[in-house]
Amino acid sequence: MRITFEEVSLKATRRWVEDGRKRQETRKFFQTINPFNLNASGFMKSREEIYAEISAKRDEWLQEAAIAKARGEE
Repeated sequence: MRITFEEVSLKATRRWVEDGRKRQETRKFFQTINPFNLNASGFMKSREEIYAEISAKRDEWLQEAAIAKARGEE
């Protein structure tokens, strides 16, 4: 028996110029809605809770790129 859980996902792309060439990196942030994905209260996470978590992770990932760019690391 196969069970497929619903996936909640976001994609983010960061772009930069390196050695005169345009570069980009795309990343997918996701979690599934399933009985094992629990919040701090021990209940199954809702779509809104999952979306808030992956949005925060996406923003953190994009912020890392901005900090590296400001330092001249990328």
